[in-house]
Amino acid sequence: MDARKETLLRTLRGLLVAALITLGEMVLLSGVVVVIGIGDEALFILNQAAKILSIFAGVYAAVGVGGERGFITGAAVGILYMVLGYALYYALNGGISSAAVMLGEMLLGMLLGALSGAVTANLRPVKRRRKV
Repeated sequence: MDARKETLLRTLRGLLVAALITLGEMVLLSGVVVVIGIGDEALFILNQAAKILSIFAGVYAAVGVGGERGFITGAAVGILYMVLGYALYYALNGGISSAAVMLGEMLLGMLLGALSGAVTANLRPVKRRRKV
C-alpha cells in the first residue's frame, strides 16, 4: 500500500478511536453529573481531561508502539479531533466559542497529539519471553 494512503488510514483510525473514547467518557460523565451533581468548574476540568485522554488514546491507536511518523501523525490526529469536536458542537448546539479559545484548543490538541505521537513512536515493543 502507498505510504500516504497508509498514513491517512492510520490517522483516520486514530481519530475514530479518539471519538469513540470521547463518546464513552461523555456517557460516564453525564452519569456522574446526574448522580453526584458536580459543579460547572469541576465539569470543565473533567471535560478537558477527557479530551486529553482521548487524544492520547487516538494517537496510540494511529501510531502504535515503535511506529513511524509519530510526530506528524499525532499532530494530525490531535487537530482533527479538536476540529471535529467543534464542528459537532456547532451542529448540535448552534453556538461556538470565541475564535481565540477555539484556536488555542486546536493548537493545544495538535501539540498534545504531536508529543504523544513522538513518545509512542519511540517506545520499544515489549519482548515476550518464551516459555521453557
